[in-house]
Amino acid sequence: MTTKEQDFKQRFATLLRDLQQDGTKDPEIIWVLGTLAAELANDLKATSWSAAKSVMTVPIYDQLLKKFQERGDAHYREGRQNEAYAIQVLAYSLIARTQTRDPQMAEGEVLIDEVIDRACAVYRKVKQDSTH
Repeated sequence: MTTKEQDFKQRFATLLRDLQQDGTKDPEIIWVLGTLAAELANDLKATSWSAAKSVMTVPIYDQLLKKFQERGDAHYREGRQNEAYAIQVLAYSLIARTQTRDPQMAEGEVLIDEVIDRACAVYRKVKQDSTH
Protein backbone atom coordinates (compact mmCIF):
# COMPACT_ATOMS: atom_id res chain seq x y z
CA MET A 1 0.00 0.00 0.00
CA THR A 2 1.38 3.40 -0.92
CA THR A 3 1.69 6.27 1.50
CA LYS A 4 -1.17 8.02 -0.33
CA GLU A 5 -3.42 4.99 0.22
CA GLN A 6 -2.39 4.73 3.88
CA ASP A 7 -3.11 8.43 4.40
CA PHE A 8 -6.55 8.07 2.84
CA LYS A 9 -7.26 4.96 4.91
CA GLN A 10 -6.53 6.89 8.11
CA ARG A 11 -8.64 9.89 7.05
CA PHE A 12 -11.45 7.55 5.94
CA ALA A 13 -11.41 5.72 9.29
CA THR A 14 -11.57 9.05 11.15
CA LEU A 15 -14.46 10.28 9.00
CA LEU A 16 -16.35 6.99 9.37
CA ARG A 17 -15.95 7.06 13.17
CA ASP A 18 -17.12 10.67 13.29
CA LEU A 19 -20.06 9.97 11.02
CA GLN A 20 -21.17 6.98 13.08
CA GLN A 21 -20.70 8.70 16.46
CA ASP A 22 -21.93 12.23 15.76
CA GLY A 23 -22.97 12.73 12.14
CA THR A 24 -25.88 10.31 12.23
CA LYS A 25 -27.29 12.19 15.25
CA ASP A 26 -27.41 15.49 13.39
CA PRO A 27 -30.67 15.68 11.40
CA GLU A 28 -29.41 18.52 9.20
CA ILE A 29 -26.33 16.55 8.12
CA ILE A 30 -28.47 13.48 7.40
CA TRP A 31 -30.91 15.63 5.42
CA VAL A 32 -28.18 17.27 3.33
CA LEU A 33 -26.42 13.94 2.80
CA GLY A 34 -29.69 12.26 1.80
CA THR A 35 -30.65 15.09 -0.54
CA LEU A 36 -27.32 15.04 -2.39
CA ALA A 37 -27.18 11.24 -2.55
CA ALA A 38 -30.79 10.94 -3.77
CA GLU A 39 -30.29 13.57 -6.47
CA LEU A 40 -27.14 11.86 -7.74
CA ALA A 41 -28.81 8.45 -7.63
CA ASN A 42 -31.79 9.86 -9.54
CA ASP A 43 -29.45 11.31 -12.17
CA LEU A 44 -28.01 7.82 -12.68
CA LYS A 45 -31.47 6.21 -12.57
CA ALA A 46 -30.49 4.23 -9.49
CA THR A 47 -32.54 3.37 -6.42
CA SER A 48 -29.81 4.19 -3.90
CA TRP A 49 -26.37 5.75 -3.53
CA SER A 50 -24.67 2.35 -3.49
CA ALA A 51 -26.59 1.33 -6.62
CA ALA A 52 -25.55 4.58 -8.31
CA LYS A 53 -21.91 3.90 -7.48
CA SER A 54 -22.17 0.45 -9.07
CA VAL A 55 -23.31 1.87 -12.42
CA MET A 56 -20.91 4.82 -12.45
CA THR A 57 -18.48 4.93 -15.35
CA VAL A 58 -14.90 6.14 -14.91
CA PRO A 59 -15.62 9.50 -16.61
CA ILE A 60 -18.64 10.08 -14.34
CA TYR A 61 -16.59 9.08 -11.29
CA ASP A 62 -13.79 11.49 -12.24
CA GLN A 63 -16.22 14.32 -13.01
CA LEU A 64 -18.09 13.77 -9.75
CA LEU A 65 -14.92 13.78 -7.64
CA LYS A 66 -13.82 17.03 -9.26
CA LYS A 67 -17.25 18.57 -8.66
CA PHE A 68 -17.21 17.36 -5.05
CA GLN A 69 -13.85 19.02 -4.48
CA GLU A 70 -14.96 22.31 -6.02
CA ARG A 71 -18.34 22.45 -4.26
CA GLY A 72 -17.01 21.13 -0.97
CA ASP A 73 -14.30 23.79 -0.92
CA ALA A 74 -16.83 26.51 -1.81
CA HIS A 75 -19.25 25.41 0.93
CA TYR A 76 -16.43 25.33 3.46
CA ARG A 77 -15.17 28.80 2.49
CA GLU A 78 -18.70 30.18 2.75
CA GLY A 79 -19.28 28.68 6.19
CA ARG A 80 -21.72 25.96 5.16
CA GLN A 81 -20.10 23.22 7.22
CA ASN A 82 -22.90 20.65 6.95
CA GLU A 83 -22.93 20.83 3.16
CA ALA A 84 -19.13 20.56 3.02
CA TYR A 85 -19.23 17.59 5.40
CA ALA A 86 -21.94 15.79 3.40
CA ILE A 87 -19.93 16.24 0.21
CA GLN A 88 -16.83 14.92 1.97
CA VAL A 89 -18.75 11.81 3.05
CA LEU A 90 -19.91 11.18 -0.53
CA ALA A 91 -16.42 11.78 -1.93
CA TYR A 92 -14.82 9.41 0.58
CA SER A 93 -17.42 6.79 -0.29
CA LEU A 94 -16.50 7.12 -3.96
CA ILE A 95 -12.78 6.88 -3.28
CA ALA A 96 -13.24 3.92 -0.94
CA ARG A 97 -14.72 2.02 -3.87
CA THR A 98 -11.27 2.06 -5.50
CA GLN A 99 -9.57 0.63 -2.39
CA THR A 100 -11.57 -2.57 -1.89
CA ARG A 101 -8.51 -4.81 -2.25
CA ASP A 102 -7.93 -3.87 1.38
CA PRO A 103 -10.47 -5.82 3.49
CA GLN A 104 -10.77 -2.99 6.05
CA MET A 105 -11.53 -0.49 3.30
CA ALA A 106 -14.07 -2.85 1.75
CA GLU A 107 -15.80 -3.16 5.13
CA GLY A 108 -15.63 0.59 5.66
CA GLU A 109 -17.17 1.22 2.26
CA VAL A 110 -20.14 -0.97 3.19
CA LEU A 111 -20.58 0.90 6.47
CA ILE A 112 -20.39 4.39 4.95
CA ASP A 113 -22.72 3.38 2.13
CA GLU A 114 -25.26 2.05 4.64
CA VAL A 115 -25.36 5.46 6.32
CA ILE A 116 -25.65 7.25 2.97
CA ASP A 117 -28.35 4.88 1.70
CA ARG A 118 -30.37 5.37 4.91
CA ALA A 119 -30.07 9.14 4.58
CA CYS A 120 -31.15 8.87 0.93
CA ALA A 121 -34.17 6.74 1.91
CA VAL A 122 -35.19 9.24 4.63
CA TYR A 123 -35.00 12.11 2.15
CA ARG A 124 -37.08 10.23 -0.43
CA LYS A 125 -39.71 9.20 2.13
CA VAL A 126 -40.12 12.74 3.45
CA LYS A 127 -40.25 14.13 -0.06
CA GLN A 128 -42.82 11.52 -1.10
CA ASP A 129 -44.94 12.12 2.02
CA SER A 130 -44.90 15.87 1.42
CA THR A 131 -46.24 15.45 -2.13
CA HIS A 132 -49.23 13.35 -1.06
